[in-house]
Amino acid sequence: MNMAINPNQILLFRPSDPLQDSALLSHTRPMNLAYLAAMLRTVGFDVAIIDYETTLFNEHHLRQALQRMRPAVAGITCATPTVISAAQLAAAIKTQSPDTKTVIGGSHASALPEHTLQGFSAFDYLIFGEGERTLLELCIRIRDGGNDSDIDGLAFRENETVTVTESRKLIADLDSIPFPARDLIDYSTQAGHSSRGFSNKLHSTELFTSRGCPVGCSFCAIQATFGRTVRFREPSFIEDEVSQMVRDHHFNHIVIADDTFTLMPDRAEIICEILGRSGINSWNCDTRVNTVSLDLLKTMKRCGCEKVAFGVESGSQRMLDLIGKKITVDQVRNAVTWAKQAGIKHIEGNFIIGCDPSETWEDLEETRKLITMLPWTFVSVAVIVPYPGTPVREQMMSAGYIDENTGWEDYVIFGKRPGWRTEHFSAEDLLQHQRSLTRSFYLKPSYILARLASIRSWGELNYWATAGTSYLKWYVSGRS
Repeated sequence: MNMAINPNQILLFRPSDPLQDSALLSHTRPMNLAYLAAMLRTVGFDVAIIDYETTLFNEHHLRQALQRMRPAVAGITCATPTVISAAQLAAAIKTQSPDTKTVIGGSHASALPEHTLQGFSAFDYLIFGEGERTLLELCIRIRDGGNDSDIDGLAFRENETVTVTESRKLIADLDSIPFPARDLIDYSTQAGHSSRGFSNKLHSTELFTSRGCPVGCSFCAIQATFGRTVRFREPSFIEDEVSQMVRDHHFNHIVIADDTFTLMPDRAEIICEILGRSGINSWNCDTRVNTVSLDLLKTMKRCGCEKVAFGVESGSQRMLDLIGKKITVDQVRNAVTWAKQAGIKHIEGNFIIGCDPSETWEDLEETRKLITMLPWTFVSVAVIVPYPGTPVREQMMSAGYIDENTGWEDYVIFGKRPGWRTEHFSAEDLLQHQRSLTRSFYLKPSYILARLASIRSWGELNYWATAGTSYLKWYVSGRS
């Protein structure tokens, strides 16, 4: 297709996800693209977002979008399991619009910039690290001229070799970034939930009050983008954004997407009060067991929090110490007990089989005890995934535990046989333990009866029926 590109038009894409139809998993909106779009709009670029997790990808749909926009730049975000579909999308874009520059970004690109450009020729540019200012500068450069090498945080091909520029400093003032362009997001109903317990039929959105995490757990891929840093937004700006969300979009539920919402408890209380008077019906968050108290959880409940999820990973103190979690098992017990006492509707625990490669059967039994003895509403039991940019990947590669033929699309926490093992567990063992621990929780008669007794509406009944059916399908077939 021959067409003249428009230097002021930018298309941003989220590619297809191999697990996007799974009703067992959380599916969120592409807020990272909405942030990029908002930044690009500040200097007059016309931006659109195409989300191939909500819109079924096909060549005709892509062709129509390219003909309509004639974009100078097509930006694509991806994580490790979606880098293959991102490359296929970039190739389709280059076929239909050869003069459009394709740009890849996201956690996988940040972890492996040279490797990604060397492996996928359809990407013209790669952005690593925080993307807003890098993409803005690149789009201006493509429109107005200049040198690629002057842009920090960028990788590109030069004479058949990959050039990687200096790393870009993180944005110190997060409030200098415009509110995300939520008006560009497709809010079509997705499978599953925005967060366990909240159907995607709710009109919900994600809210970031901070970026990053200072802890540096060995399995966490966020380090590839933000390092071990955390930056906080001012509550006054958060209040302005929430007011806009209610006024302009009429959202009724907020997913606080911070890695650790209560890292600064006093600040978290201020934000709770903002949410409580905002008109939002409900909200949920993820946090750590060592940054909550009974009083804080009571405040969260009073201000509309209906769910808190704790990253626990293991019930073995040995494992927690090895992965650098910086929590204790006693803190887990206290936090869950306090959340229950505070009356928070849903309490979730997130666990990882093989969180450290030395995990033993005895360690797993400690995890089983923690899962079965505490009043969780949900538990998530994932299999370790050695994502690029994580210390655990380096451990497992050095030990020879990762099959070198494993495709990036197989780097998922659920629904596929791992292409790796740990010291004591084969790939099949990892899956078997995942099913066993999950069964220990969800198939208890007391749990099933409690969930049935908690249903208060036809919407809740539909959610639990769908989730239960999906769980049984996975349990029987091993596929999500």
